[in-house]
Amino acid sequence: MSPVSRKRKPAKKKSAVSDERRQLLKTVLADAEDALAERDPVEVELMASTILGDLWHPSDEGRDVVLPLIDDAARRPSPAARALLRMLQHLALTEEQRDRAAEAADAFSAMPEPPWDLGDLTVTECWQQADVYGDGATLLLCAARAGHAHGLVAEVELSGGGLGDVYLTDQVGDLVDSMRAGEEASEVFVTERIPLPKARRILEDAVAVNDSAAALLPDVIAEDPLTPLRALVAARLRAMPPAEPPVEPPTFTEQERDELVRAFLAEADGVRDDRWFTDCVRFVVDYGCDDDFGRPLRVGPGKFDLLLEDVLNTEGFPEEFLATLPEVLPPWGRWAGERSGLRPAAIERLLEELDEITEEFRDLLAEEDADFDHETGGAAPIALRRE
Repeated sequence: MSPVSRKRKPAKKKSAVSDERRQLLKTVLADAEDALAERDPVEVELMASTILGDLWHPSDEGRDVVLPLIDDAARRPSPAARALLRMLQHLALTEEQRDRAAEAADAFSAMPEPPWDLGDLTVTECWQQADVYGDGATLLLCAARAGHAHGLVAEVELSGGGLGDVYLTDQVGDLVDSMRAGEEASEVFVTERIPLPKARRILEDAVAVNDSAAALLPDVIAEDPLTPLRALVAARLRAMPPAEPPVEPPTFTEQERDELVRAFLAEADGVRDDRWFTDCVRFVVDYGCDDDFGRPLRVGPGKFDLLLEDVLNTEGFPEEFLATLPEVLPPWGRWAGERSGLRPAAIERLLEELDEITEEFRDLLAEEDADFDHETGGAAPIALRRE
């Protein structure tokens, strides 16, 4: 044997699976083992959705961690592995993931099937309780599997705010009754059954807003109630008819915006004929046209709250503008509310809430003013500058 050959050592065989992947598989197989003890398919869906929520991150686009997990589980034939694959077959977020999980689970022909079946889900109807302002709504998706009914409840901010709370309920009938009773006891809620394509459009748009926020601010993922339920919500959406097409918001010319300002100043009570009051009215009109989906006459506590929050988060507004804006909103709310068909009771409720919203706005301005360097100041937005 030559000196060279004596120095040779057998190459170490590299592990086909990293320690991180091995640990992930071990963890999720333990969860699947727990799922085998369940008899309620909805509880199993919740477990699967939580697993997928832990694995989901908006910045992982192009880096799929679920497909490798499916491949690793496919190499470990066991009842728990087959249960995991069946869970992913129905809850995974992409069609490729679901198809690969189904194929791998079918290959485990010697293993018993889990004691539950996550298929044959039907979304039967959707109830919506929305405020008359168009600020928000609660949607109840009614679903059934093998004769057992349950519901998915989603609170939606209709002004582009996304999903709030999301949860499941098995008290569908009681919740519908509660929504109806809430409408009767309030002047500002409407409860109705809405078409499933419309419900899917509302929910898909809301989920997209949450995902966009998560991509910009990754820290919100842990706080987002959608995170552990994203896969379950997506499964419900897939069980619904296709979403109705998105509606393009109308556009308004400069002339049309000016006409709204002139009409308000001519018809509303509590208006002033000065530069800053007019500028604030035009700002409110522009906000409705550009930031509220082409709805300048829509008024609501949520809309005004967002408008003032945006103003607080934008530098460069003149002090005169900031002082005048809270004075413009109440007469605008009454005038635009009447023109858009709101009932008198809803308008009065709006004005009551607007008092609190504008008071908080003034308090926050005072706090900012106390910390503001008046020597440096700031330039007004281009739209507010005068020649």
